[in-house]
Amino acid sequence: MRSDFSRRHFLQASGAAGLGLTMSAAQAQAMLAGRGAGQGRRVLVLGAGMAGLAAGLKLTELGYDVTILEARTRPGGRVHTLREPFSDGLYAEAGAGRLPSTHGLTQAYVKRYGLKLDPFWPTSGGEVFLWRGRRQALPHNGDPDLSALQVNLTPRERAVGFGGLSKLYLDPLEAEIGALPFDGWPFPNFPKYKDVSYAAYLKAQGASSDAIQYLCGGFENDSVLDYAHDGLSHAASLSKIRGGNDLLPAAMAAELSGRIRYGAEVVRIDQSASGVTVGYRTAGGLRLESAERVICTLPFTILRDIEVSPGVSAGKAEAIRNLYMGPVARVFVQTRTRFWEKDKLNGFATVDQPMEVWSPTNGQPGRRGIVMSYIYEDLAKTYSALPPAEQIERTLSLYEQVHPGIRQEVETATTWSWLSEKYNKGAYLVAPPGSFARLAHTATIEGRLHFAGEHTSPWPGWIQGALHSGLRTADEVARA
Repeated sequence: MRSDFSRRHFLQASGAAGLGLTMSAAQAQAMLAGRGAGQGRRVLVLGAGMAGLAAGLKLTELGYDVTILEARTRPGGRVHTLREPFSDGLYAEAGAGRLPSTHGLTQAYVKRYGLKLDPFWPTSGGEVFLWRGRRQALPHNGDPDLSALQVNLTPRERAVGFGGLSKLYLDPLEAEIGALPFDGWPFPNFPKYKDVSYAAYLKAQGASSDAIQYLCGGFENDSVLDYAHDGLSHAASLSKIRGGNDLLPAAMAAELSGRIRYGAEVVRIDQSASGVTVGYRTAGGLRLESAERVICTLPFTILRDIEVSPGVSAGKAEAIRNLYMGPVARVFVQTRTRFWEKDKLNGFATVDQPMEVWSPTNGQPGRRGIVMSYIYEDLAKTYSALPPAEQIERTLSLYEQVHPGIRQEVETATTWSWLSEKYNKGAYLVAPPGSFARLAHTATIEGRLHFAGEHTSPWPGWIQGALHSGLRTADEVARA
């Protein structure tokens, strides 16, 4: 789930119901249906993230004997809600933060477990726009006054303002890809875009350097096709799960009961004509587990350090070695009050750095608040390399410009980096120019090994992508 730096305006006029990447409730239910074909055959699932949980549930319903190996001691993977060190039951998302209304599969699982959704964007209060030290308070989705900013835009860019830049430069591309089927990704029939970066595309359209900075939000080196494809999900209304997004994987894991083995770090995969043996490390030592088939949901950043014997095909091996996982860092600051509300602000902000500023405590009870940064790409690498205290100090210096007086309100702060996480080493798939040939190999079957995870799906970076890939691989096993 990538940058929303400029995507709030991206594709607003297109109407989400007509987008090719929409999945209807009927389509979602069709994927979820089916029982009784497994006859007790044994399957191992590597990883209890959303893909592994979805695969495990579907295979169990089909009658398979399923064991899920998870290195962490919690389910959910990159769906991770932080509840510490916050007070009064407050929480914030370290991982996936938004659920689009067009993601019918995600919505189906939310409904299955009786979870409630709240709007991601606050329904009231204005936001802050900060550009080169100039601060403006605006209504949600409001456009800043350009005359009060230090900004260098072309005359036609000034005519539409920041809010109109996406429409100005991306409408033609949206018209080309918006109606494509969701299962067509990575769109092999779009060679004219697959090797073009987002920044290069915008420059070719005559965009100014400031417009490119604003629209790219740190993703200048992403493929324009990848960026626009991801933006289709942002075009929908966005929600979050009341009580924290980790309630969804927790509910799925509870249904799987004793089938998940936590603290099980996979170190080796050996397959033969008759089955697969997985070696994994626990606090008690090395163990082996065998099955007829294995579903691997591990990020390729992790899989590349695991020995697989015999080796996989050349295309798969190249994808495993070189697939790019975007870095993400987050910094969270708890305040003793939500003092910004006195100025009729909701805590959110758009800033001139590759990050978003959220206030996840909107809708949570109590007087205390949290302001957090969602930091991408090169800036996320910089933050991830700093000690936590330096990350927090750097963040407070920015927040003091966004919400003056916040230093006097701070009670505690914490940091998170998906780049630094041992079992991820990145947040989600990003497809730089020239990488599309690798994407074609992410989901291919290798003997008795099946591959799931958001990086193998038509929705990279989203919960829906992980869920979809888990169901796809469960169907592959059933067909095999």
